[in-house]
Amino acid sequence: MMPVTKQRSLVLVGLLLMKTKGLYTTRLVLFGMTFLSMLLPSIVLAQTQPNTEHVNDYCQSPDPAQLEQGLYELNSDSHMDAISKRGFLRVLLVKNSNGCSVSNIEKELLEQFASSHDLDVKWVYVENEWNLLPGLLTDKGDIIIGQHNKFSTGMDRQLDFTFTWTNASLQIVQRANSGRIAKLEDLAGRQVAAYSHSDAWSVLSVLDEKLPGFVLEEIPADMTYLDVMQRVSSGEYDLAVADSLFLKSYLPYHQDLIADFSLTSNRSMAWAIPSDSNLLKTKLNTYLGQQHVTHDVTSVYFDDMSGIRERGILRVITSSNPSHYYLHNGNLYGFEYELIKHFAEQERLRVDVIVARTRAEMFRLLREGKGDIIAASLPAGLMQTDKRIGFTAPYSYGNPVLIGRDSDAAVLDMRELDGRRVTLPADSPYWDYMLELQEQGADFELVRAESGINMEGTLLMVALGMYDLTVIGNHQYKNRFSNTIGVTSVFNLSEPIGHRWAVRANNTVLLRSLNNYIENSYRGEHYNVLHARYFERETLPKASEYNTSRISSLSPFDAKIQKYANEYGFDWRLITALMFQESRFNPSAESDVGAEGLMQLIPTTAELMGVSDTEHPETSINAGIRYLDYLRGKFEKGLALEDRMWFTLASYNAGYGRVKYARQLATEMGLDANRWFNNVELAMMKMAEPYKREGETRRRCRCGQTVVYVREIRTRYFNYIRLTESLRIASADGYLAPASTRIN
Repeated sequence: MMPVTKQRSLVLVGLLLMKTKGLYTTRLVLFGMTFLSMLLPSIVLAQTQPNTEHVNDYCQSPDPAQLEQGLYELNSDSHMDAISKRGFLRVLLVKNSNGCSVSNIEKELLEQFASSHDLDVKWVYVENEWNLLPGLLTDKGDIIIGQHNKFSTGMDRQLDFTFTWTNASLQIVQRANSGRIAKLEDLAGRQVAAYSHSDAWSVLSVLDEKLPGFVLEEIPADMTYLDVMQRVSSGEYDLAVADSLFLKSYLPYHQDLIADFSLTSNRSMAWAIPSDSNLLKTKLNTYLGQQHVTHDVTSVYFDDMSGIRERGILRVITSSNPSHYYLHNGNLYGFEYELIKHFAEQERLRVDVIVARTRAEMFRLLREGKGDIIAASLPAGLMQTDKRIGFTAPYSYGNPVLIGRDSDAAVLDMRELDGRRVTLPADSPYWDYMLELQEQGADFELVRAESGINMEGTLLMVALGMYDLTVIGNHQYKNRFSNTIGVTSVFNLSEPIGHRWAVRANNTVLLRSLNNYIENSYRGEHYNVLHARYFERETLPKASEYNTSRISSLSPFDAKIQKYANEYGFDWRLITALMFQESRFNPSAESDVGAEGLMQLIPTTAELMGVSDTEHPETSINAGIRYLDYLRGKFEKGLALEDRMWFTLASYNAGYGRVKYARQLATEMGLDANRWFNNVELAMMKMAEPYKREGETRRRCRCGQTVVYVREIRTRYFNYIRLTESLRIASADGYLAPASTRIN
């Protein structure tokens, strides 16, 4: 039987054709077909972090399944084929007594890789890590996880490793109000709890004789990290040692605890496979290179303006529609987005956008620390209040209006709504208001739009007669989408109401900064230009152009970018973000230093890559991606994937030699030479400072622009990820765009 979601999609198409046939104008038919693919949900793109009540799920001991008996005859060419034939990937891991065999992050990464190759995952447990390698080499498993890439020193000929998917260390956890631990000597007079089987135990055991008053306490082997954290919080443990992978998920929700000191050096976490499994290694590395960074697109922070300034990024939660946030020709637009971006620029911040599907989801993301501000035309006066949320002063005004077909008669008073049906999309801010009207005696039916249908889709369904009425703000009714598809305002539900941004109530400095901006900018020149652009023009871009660029395409060259990005193991959205930064998608672009084409190749680079016609789009894309691959290969495999990527981008802009020197300088400055943001990038800034030589002012390089270059690409890349992932998830739910506009 056909899945329900696909049945519903076919019925929707059928109804659309029936309603349009012979009943509506040609213009409406064209709009109906063109905007059908807009009936897709704006899904939250942020990687799901555990809620407070789910933190104990950080560690997993998956249930082992019964495995097929018998060995598989494998070699470098047949290993992946054999895995594909049997239909599952056998994963070797150590079963720990405390139920922490593998982190959810690693488990999810591996399961997504398996799913992308139509494979199941079978978990194969061993008693200790010494049994992992024999299990792999005797074909009891295909891959070892939960380890770092040095766990089997001396086995180079039999073992190989994937890219490092993250770095991890063991850290000291303490209460935030206790004395900070900055070095080992600070442990004098302190009690530290640790597992005896961990790497930390041997380090701490030495301190027993060296530090006065130091006490080492063993954590029971079957105690979970969650229980350990609760003991530290209550004071039963003074200090405790925990894995940074766990703390990354736990600490943002428990700000009474901190972990500022790493007891061990970073472990480069990687997956181990037999050394002759070349195809499996290639597929794993390609997957990690393309997908892993998406797991950290949205981190959890609860801090106020000082922390936001330190990160340099303001995270904005909104929905995807023409008045809030959308994509066109590689650029990001929307009244809410551009207004917030103007505020951020004044604060020297960049903007990351988290797209949410519903209003409830927006507030959940804000409360969970996955965004800093909601910007989505919220009529705060019409919404239920929450003491955890604070609202800014109004930055715009609008009144909710009933929308019907342009052939409908006006509604003169609320009594004429008796028996009518009002349909609201899930992201509508007017749910509370309409429910309150019902409680006051208004006799209309209030229903939710079909799953996956957003504001534009709801308006279109009203225009086609498939929905009776809906409610939007009058500013949205005036915009260049809604006023051209055959709908009209039939009744004003209230007087104009202030739209406000929402923040967490305890982020008082951010709230004050936003209010200052609103006071100084409201109805100013910049504000008026934005408002006119989005709400006061009556012209509409070509529907096909608007729809395609917004939903299915990041650039005019997506197919070629995807082809070569896949060949060399890059995320095509990263390449697109880099291309936009380099040339704004102009194949004829030229720089003042002689760089040409989409990827802005200088003559020496073009010669190195063996190309001459750098203005030819496919040639430029191919050569640029090959050059990125060449640069990436110069950095050690032990680097975390994200940092290796940022170093590669910096080298593309400034040259590998300068980045290499910056890493050396970072070490001299006491910074981490293996991390780009807030470490090596600071050394690059130092290199850009002027100095005196022979009486002349000189600079080593214009490396400051490299720092900006990497950050700009990162911001755009993360926003591209969220926009494209929303369509992928929507398509998985059964609401597929036409094949010609689908993102692969």
